[in-house]
Amino acid sequence: MRRLFPIPAPYVRSADFPDTAGTENSAASAPGTSPEGNTGTVPGTGEVSGAVVSGTADSGVADFTDRRWSLDELADLYAYPRTDDGAGWLRANMVSSLDGAAHHEGRSQPLSSDADMRIFGVLRGLADAVVVGAETARKEGYRPARAREAFAARRAAAGQAPAPAIAVVTASLDLDFSQPLFTEPLVPTVIVTGSGADEARVRAARAAGAEVVFAGEGGAVDPSRVVGALAARGLSRLLTEGGPRLLGQFAGSGALDELCLSLAPLVVAGDASRIMNAPVTTVPETFVLASVLEEAGFLFTRYRRS
Repeated sequence: MRRLFPIPAPYVRSADFPDTAGTENSAASAPGTSPEGNTGTVPGTGEVSGAVVSGTADSGVADFTDRRWSLDELADLYAYPRTDDGAGWLRANMVSSLDGAAHHEGRSQPLSSDADMRIFGVLRGLADAVVVGAETARKEGYRPARAREAFAARRAAAGQAPAPAIAVVTASLDLDFSQPLFTEPLVPTVIVTGSGADEARVRAARAAGAEVVFAGEGGAVDPSRVVGALAARGLSRLLTEGGPRLLGQFAGSGALDELCLSLAPLVVAGDASRIMNAPVTTVPETFVLASVLEEAGFLFTRYRRS
């Protein structure tokens, strides 16, 4: 995995992760790597190939030789920023083909790769909750997130549960509560719905062990209120994996803070939706490039709202 964009992301280390607080911004100088571009193997488990930045953080010079990135380095690179008390941060992780398709035959997995799945795991390992639309949860067969030893110490130091909760956004609560998502979670599954949702379905969800969070009046969910509603329950580091309709609603409401987009070197044609499927915005919103990694032709980009 090579780092193609040498300018570091905004400094995001904080007391949230005291085991790494006070270190240099790892986007520019990852642990085990000198600012001059030492390409030695990084010790640690879960190593993945990566890239080195040469020169100073603003030199604009990059060493494109492949190197090894540990899971800790990737976790530092993708660490959540410090936010104001009570505020949340919504990050999206999506994959797209070269021609803009968000899935192939209804599922995103055919567009993925080993490197994409490693980054997928890191992003989950950092999140308090994974926010997903009900349709995507059904199509992709969502299961509870699992605890991973590689992130155990980091999560404990940050006061997080052993694994992220899965938060399903749904107006109808048309969900099968006998599925593992509700019967086998390490952390209770959260259902985000409107305050006017069907009371019988709300009772059924709670009886299945799910926590119900209201974000919006009436039966509909207000996407602009989801982040605040979850943050009020201590779930402030949020990761959404779509689908395209939910992500489009988040972006259109101004709730999306960051987009991690994996670009697959594949062309699928057809009529697959884009990564966002929502009404056009009145004025396009600007995002700033924070980092780019490359492996086997896949680009792993990260953009933050400017």
